[in-house]
Amino acid sequence: MAALTERLRAARESAHWKRLWKYAAVSVISTLVTQTVLFVTYHVVALATAMECNVLATAVATVPAYWLNRTWTWGKRGKSHPWREIAPFWIISFTGLVLSTLAVGLAAHNADRISSSKTVEVLLVQFANLFTYGLIWVGRYMVFNRFLFGERAPGAPLEPPGEVEAIVLEEHRPAPSGGSGLTTGSH
Repeated sequence: MAALTERLRAARESAHWKRLWKYAAVSVISTLVTQTVLFVTYHVVALATAMECNVLATAVATVPAYWLNRTWTWGKRGKSHPWREIAPFWIISFTGLVLSTLAVGLAAHNADRISSSKTVEVLLVQFANLFTYGLIWVGRYMVFNRFLFGERAPGAPLEPPGEVEAIVLEEHRPAPSGGSGLTTGSH
């Protein structure tokens, strides 16, 4: 039990854990922006259809999400690379936009089957957007961390060695010269 507690403490103090929490915080901010813009444009102002309002809301939220993820979550500074960072981020965001827009359109189209209340329709539209982005949240983090913003030398493994790999690496390390230890001869 003590070993498990120590492992959890070490994981909680790791850079990966801190980055994951920052990513989650950016996601909360982005979700609040998206939900607010969607609610105001679709319900309050009735600017356009649910799908069109979802496109607008997602586009508005994507700009601060990119900047916060790049600078705060992954600590990148300097100019963004248009083909290695900006384009992939927008492609990933566009994919989420398409999925959420389809979900929002489906929710708005079928809301009258559940209730004739405009409030129910608005809640279903909001939920469809939120649920879709919740489903793709983990996948986006993995792509951002591995390919977009994560620090990785060319040819380096995508993940640091796990416990088993670290033990194997330790066993194959040569013994210090002149000291006692494991010999590296064949058996």
